[in-house]
Amino acid sequence: MKKGILQKLLLISFFCAAGAACASSKPNIVLIMTDDQGYWDAGFAGNKDIETPNLDKMAAGGVQFDRYYAAPVCAPTRAGMMTGRYYLRTGLYNTRFGGDHMGLQETTVAELLQNAGYETGLFGKWHLGKYDAYQPQNRGFDVFFGHYHGHIERYEHPDQLVLNGAPVKARGYVTDLFTDAAIEFIDDSRRDEEPFFCFLSYNAPHSPFVMETSHHRQPEGDKLISKYLKKGLPLREARIYAMVERVDENVGRVLSYLDEQGLSEDTIVLFMSDNGGVSRHYKAGLASYKASMYEGGVRSPLLVHAPGRFEGGRRVPQQVSHIDFLPTFCDWAGIDLPTDVVLDGKNITPLLEAAQDGDHHKYVYHTWNRYFPDPNERWGISDIRYKLLCQMKTGVK
Repeated sequence: MKKGILQKLLLISFFCAAGAACASSKPNIVLIMTDDQGYWDAGFAGNKDIETPNLDKMAAGGVQFDRYYAAPVCAPTRAGMMTGRYYLRTGLYNTRFGGDHMGLQETTVAELLQNAGYETGLFGKWHLGKYDAYQPQNRGFDVFFGHYHGHIERYEHPDQLVLNGAPVKARGYVTDLFTDAAIEFIDDSRRDEEPFFCFLSYNAPHSPFVMETSHHRQPEGDKLISKYLKKGLPLREARIYAMVERVDENVGRVLSYLDEQGLSEDTIVLFMSDNGGVSRHYKAGLASYKASMYEGGVRSPLLVHAPGRFEGGRRVPQQVSHIDFLPTFCDWAGIDLPTDVVLDGKNITPLLEAAQDGDHHKYVYHTWNRYFPDPNERWGISDIRYKLLCQMKTGVK
């Protein structure tokens, strides 16, 4: 499988073909993550101006979590998701300046799934280390097509993309390119009749807030932006909403492909964002934005769509966290949890099966400081009703 998809991606030509559905007893896992999309940037969250029909359908037919918490910024969330541990345990402490490298001693959920027979692919943003040993293809992913950094400068014809460590030239809009690659990976895995873990990690709607800029496709991007300008949104917000709508279109492509290939019953699809939002038009009543400990900085959408496993149309009120995915995915794949490290996450399957009342996490911890961790500022601890915040230094020496 690896050789075939590598050849196809190097040519940047993506073709989908029909065939038999995967018969694996282990569920396929498709994890879709956006970058800087707020809890409020979707129709299912009560936003009447943004148009996200595919996400709204996914929410209506799946399980929606009302209190899912990411970290305040992106790299910490990704480290926690990959390891099941709060990011400060992993050696990562920043989003740049060298602090965005997750420790090599950490075991990732991709490695665990890979060792259990899953084909593993990451398409999009990594942001957990750009040096060779830290790169995704050396941390459990068979295939990595994306970028290492917190953001990229060009969405159209992006020039910062790599394929398993080798720079590649790509033409097109980056959200579409990552979706093309993910569908190609799923198709190859289906043909191999192996379970797959596909991490589709969009960098939208992170700044720069742009749609297509080439003459070939620019009218389509302009059309989306114009639609939101006509709704009365400022230009910045119209661009963000247009970027989210393009993500929604691509999520619809993935879901349609799974349906067409008969994979939906064997596949669990998750959708989330990596931290709080940056848009300002509608806030769903939440305070503040990305990088804050307030709800607007750490609450993210979380949808789980698995028609063959979990009853749809349900909402979960308990607190869950980005650190919960490693133990949850291990449960789905029948993998024993690592015993040589402290895991902070907990399996959310009982919540998905409506088999758990009461607390999931009694408390969820949030912290972020731009340069170095400081126990005396910028942290928060929430329970189901209250949140304790420390935004400024307390004077403790």
